[in-house]
Amino acid sequence: MAWLIGLIGFIIGLIAGAISYKLLKSDEAKVKSLEEQLEKVESEFESYKDNVHSHFNNSAQLLTTLTESYREVYRHMAAGAQALCPEYISDQLSHSARAQESLTRDSFAQPSEQDAAEQFSPPLDYAAKTSPDQKGNLSEDYGLDKVSSSEKEIP
Repeated sequence: MAWLIGLIGFIIGLIAGAISYKLLKSDEAKVKSLEEQLEKVESEFESYKDNVHSHFNNSAQLLTTLTESYREVYRHMAAGAQALCPEYISDQLSHSARAQESLTRDSFAQPSEQDAAEQFSPPLDYAAKTSPDQKGNLSEDYGLDKVSSSEKEIP
């Protein structure tokens, strides 16, 4: 009978050990599964970033090609108009030197300092003075008339 109690205790111990092993090891399995999923998502994200990068590089190249093609068509039309059309029509195509310059220069190049100075000038927050003694708009007493001491006294 003692061996039966020992055998039942051993079986109960095996069942309790199997259950505790299952509970403890299942966390490790979950962690491992999550790490694998994380690695998979990271590799997909890197692939996505590479695809986006190559897409925008390709788009930039295509837009550059489109811009160059447009410039070439414009030059062709302007040259044809100057050669074949009356002067008033060809003048419309070559309306201004600035328009032609903008078509011939590289659109991504930095503007020269002179061009930048012509395009941008700071606003003037003061009025021009006619003499150095004249008070400007930013003066504290601008526009206020001085009252003499005799006028200050009220009878």
